[in-house]
Amino acid sequence: MISFLLAVGLCWLRATPLDATQTESPPAPSDRKLRDDGTYQNGGYWATPLPWLMVTLMRADPERAARAFCDAVEDFQARQDVNEWVNERAQKPAGVRNYCASAAMPLAGVKRLRAFLAASGKSLPAELAQRLDAAEAWLRPEAKRILRGSSRVGRGNVRIFTPDATGGYGAFWVRDWSYQIEGCSEAFTREEIRDGYLFLAAAQREDGCMPDRVRSDGRGVYSPGGEANPFSQNGSVDQSPFMVILCHQYWKRYDDLDPFRRTADALEKALRFTPRNPANGLVTITDATLFRPYSFLDTVPLVGDQQFDSVLFWDASLKLAELFEAAGQPSRGESWRRQAGRVQESLATLWDDRVGMFVAASQKWRQPSVWGSLFAVYTGAATPGQADRITRYCLDHYDLIAKRGQIRHLPKGTFWGRPEPEYTTAR
Repeated sequence: MISFLLAVGLCWLRATPLDATQTESPPAPSDRKLRDDGTYQNGGYWATPLPWLMVTLMRADPERAARAFCDAVEDFQARQDVNEWVNERAQKPAGVRNYCASAAMPLAGVKRLRAFLAASGKSLPAELAQRLDAAEAWLRPEAKRILRGSSRVGRGNVRIFTPDATGGYGAFWVRDWSYQIEGCSEAFTREEIRDGYLFLAAAQREDGCMPDRVRSDGRGVYSPGGEANPFSQNGSVDQSPFMVILCHQYWKRYDDLDPFRRTADALEKALRFTPRNPANGLVTITDATLFRPYSFLDTVPLVGDQQFDSVLFWDASLKLAELFEAAGQPSRGESWRRQAGRVQESLATLWDDRVGMFVAASQKWRQPSVWGSLFAVYTGAATPGQADRITRYCLDHYDLIAKRGQIRHLPKGTFWGRPEPEYTTAR
């Protein structure tokens, strides 16, 4: 995804990748603290995955999940900004202001938390419940303001929605818009969601590759990075699954299959374009110059079987099956259910039982993936036993993965390609 902020993340390219998996951090000497000065995709804290953390925590501790949401919103208020990522210890302490995914996705978390409390008959302590109500009451209109502020008119008078309300990105990103709809769909009209999906789908490449983003003139851009310096030939492996998810989001909200019927063949072609390991069905990258991982990790040249992207592919396959079944084509749907089942079974190859977390990829970057593990719980791809272990890890190591409700990609003190914990002298 994002090219013009990426120079800050290049330091890990100079390190020699290690295959060892980080397990438990050794105790730090009394005069040292774990390093926490990374930036962007290699040490920043992000609000986008907050609902995944909340759903993981609430399985055992709904109060901790509620506090995480409140912490994030109160941090937004204190900063007077909803930012893409933050880390005040970094030389560049924050990313793009008024970032749509950071504003919308926490609302998906509070929705899931409230549904969990209602279904389980549990309740929060009165003071925390009031704090949660106040945080949601502030964030919901703020999110709508940011999301509407990100819009501009594209080709054919279609309203497109950029990733931020400050004009920094300037194009229509696939997964960012899916996150906006997931967290705050009420910010858009039915026509905007339908026409926006079709606008993106129209930019599909002949070989099946869906766009990373589409410019306002309708031209698709297929790789993260700048148009003049793309990161990969075929973009990120999340682009095709997110197009399926967008189509499914529209159908579930409006019970209208017309956009799906118009693009069903294109969606199948897109999922088949996604590179997969023939031995196990997992999404795989053999060469980082050909494909990049999930766009919120696109500066990291992950290779091998991909954990996050395999979970995303699993989720999209089930959603595509559901769409085919609703459209009266159950045999086409069943083929995608079988694909999903194979992927879910093979995820065990990326599980680190010593740590109780998934690793990010099968080669070079076998480090505990915080986002990927949380996402596996959130979507239901993790087994009950895996979900229990991930929940316990998050409760026991909360200060290593989250700060004020915002979440790192890797545990604090570790960086991509450098799995051994790193320390700084305490001040």
